[in-house]
Amino acid sequence: MFKASGLVWSLAVLGTASAGLFLGADNSAHSDMQKFNAILAQHERAPGQVIVKVKPSALRTASREEIFDTGRFRIAAIKPFETSASLYTVKLSGDDQTAQFLEAAASNPAIEYAEPNYILHVDGFRDGAPAEKIPAVSEFGQLWAMKNTGQKDAEGTVGVVGADIGATKAWALTTGNKNITVAVIDTGMDYNHPELKDNVFRNEADCFSDGIDHDGNGFVNDCHGWNFAGVSTNDPMDDNEHGTHVSGTIGANGDGGGKIAGVNWHTSIMPVKFLTGSGSGTLDDAVKAIQYATKMKVKVMSNSWGGGGFSQTMFDAITEAKTKGILFVAAAGNDSTNSDSSPHYPAGYQVDNVISVAATTNRDTLATFSTFGKRTVHIAAPGHKIYSSIPGGKYDNFSGTSMATPHVSGAAALVWGANTGLTYAEVKDRLLRSRDYIPSLTRKVASSGRLNVYNALMGIYPPSPEPAENQWKDVALPAPIESAHPYANSFSQDYPVEGPANAKFMRVVFSKVELEDGYDFVKVVDSAGNEVDSVSGKAENSPTFYVTGNKLTLKFSSDSSENRWGFAVGKVQVVY
Repeated sequence: MFKASGLVWSLAVLGTASAGLFLGADNSAHSDMQKFNAILAQHERAPGQVIVKVKPSALRTASREEIFDTGRFRIAAIKPFETSASLYTVKLSGDDQTAQFLEAAASNPAIEYAEPNYILHVDGFRDGAPAEKIPAVSEFGQLWAMKNTGQKDAEGTVGVVGADIGATKAWALTTGNKNITVAVIDTGMDYNHPELKDNVFRNEADCFSDGIDHDGNGFVNDCHGWNFAGVSTNDPMDDNEHGTHVSGTIGANGDGGGKIAGVNWHTSIMPVKFLTGSGSGTLDDAVKAIQYATKMKVKVMSNSWGGGGFSQTMFDAITEAKTKGILFVAAAGNDSTNSDSSPHYPAGYQVDNVISVAATTNRDTLATFSTFGKRTVHIAAPGHKIYSSIPGGKYDNFSGTSMATPHVSGAAALVWGANTGLTYAEVKDRLLRSRDYIPSLTRKVASSGRLNVYNALMGIYPPSPEPAENQWKDVALPAPIESAHPYANSFSQDYPVEGPANAKFMRVVFSKVELEDGYDFVKVVDSAGNEVDSVSGKAENSPTFYVTGNKLTLKFSSDSSENRWGFAVGKVQVVY
C-alpha cells in the first residue's frame, strides 16, 4: 500500500467537509490559512507544487490565466497530466505561496479541488532510500543533538525523544557537498584530526611551501586558511580546543569509520584563526578574519565567539560579507541575559545575513547560560554537553552557544549543498521557518523554535499554534492582582488566577513591572506546575506567555538586597 507520510489515500476523503484542503467552490466549508499551513506541515510534499482538478465547464470557457489566477500568483509552470484532460500540476515560484494558492482555489468556481503534491513511499524499504541514515561511527549514541532517543547526556540528564535537529532523516537525503565552504572563524582547527582531515578546505591554487602567492590573493601559500592571531601566518592549527570542537559538529566525516559525525559528512571547512591559545583575540584580527573569508568566497561563516561593544568596523565587514552572498552565523552569548536590551556582538549586529543562535538542552529547554532575545536572537540549537572532536585525535563534551552555532552553520551548508541556487536570504529563511516549534522558546527567540535540518531540506514549515493577537479577549479582574509597593526583601507569594471555565488559553497583562533585574521575579506557572514565563526588570503593558486552560499562578519572589516598586496586573485575557 502507498501512503503519504501516514495519510492513507481514499477518494471518500475528497468529499468530506473535514478535509478542508480539498474543498472546492461547491462546498460550504473552507479552511482558514492556519489550517492550510498546518496540513502542509504534516506531510512530506514537493515544495511549491499543487495538483489542481479543473471543472470541465471551465476548460471550455476560461483561459489558463483565468483558471489559475496567474496575475496574482507567481507560477513557474502549469503542466497537464498526460492521462487526464482536467488535472494539472502547478509549480509555484516559491513554497511561500502554497497555502495562499490552496485557499484561493477553495473559492475558485473553475476549480473542483486542489491539493499538495505529496511525496509517496512504499511501506517498507528494500532498494529505495531509507527513512533515516545512521552513520557507522562508534560514539553515535553520544550525539544526542543529531538523534535524541532519550539517552543521557554527559551530566546524566535523561533526554526527551526527538529533541534533536533531525539529522538522521536529513542524511537519508544528503550528507553534504564538498563545494560548499564553511569558514570557522575561531581558534583554528586541528586539520590532521582523523574526523576532519578529509573535509579540511584546500586552496589548490596555493597549496605549496615555496613562499610564492600563486593565486595573488595577498596571502602566501594559504593552503588551509589563515592565522591572524597576533602574528600573520599560513598555519591555522588549533592551539586551544574550541575551533576543532566547533569544526567537528559542522563537518566530521560520518563516512570515515571514526567516532562521530558532523551535520555534514562531506564539506570544506576553512579554519580562519584569530583567537589565541588562551581563547581571546582582538577586534582588528577578528575583522581581518572576516574579510579574508569574504575574499575567499566562502558560503557560511561560523562565529562561536563574542565580546566588546558595537564596532562600526566589524559591522562594515559583516555587511561586506552580505554583499558577497555569505551567511554569518553567530553565537548569541552565554550570560543568561536578554540581548534585546543588552546586545551581544557579533550576534547582535542587525545585518540581514546574521543568524544569532541560542542554546538548548537534550530536554528541549533553553540552556540556563544561554543569552536570549525575542527580537535579536533568531533560533535555538543544541548547545549543552555536545560531544565533538578536539586536537590530537581526541574528543570531549563542551557546552555553550558556541556549540549551538555550528549546528546551524552545518545545517546551512547541508541545505546549500543540496540547493546550490539559493541565496543567503533564502537559506536563512528556510532554517528559521522550518524550526520545530518549542513552546518554552516562544518568548526567547524570534522563530519560537529549535533547528530542524530535515525540515529545512524538505521545505517543511511547522505552524505556530500560538493564538493570534486579535483572538485575545479581556475579562474582568475579580480583585486586584499586585504586589506591595514597594515589596519586601526575601519575600515570596503565590497569586492564583482563574478565568472563565470555557477558556482555551489564558494570560495576564502587567500594567507595570519594576523589579530588581535578574534577582527578583514574577514567574508564570500553569496548572500542571510548569513554568511558562519569567518576568524581571522593568516593563509596561506587557503580556505574559499564555497557558493552556483557564488557570495559572503568578509566583513572586525577591532576594535579600534591593527592593523596588513591584508589579501590577492590568488585565486578564483569554481565548475561547
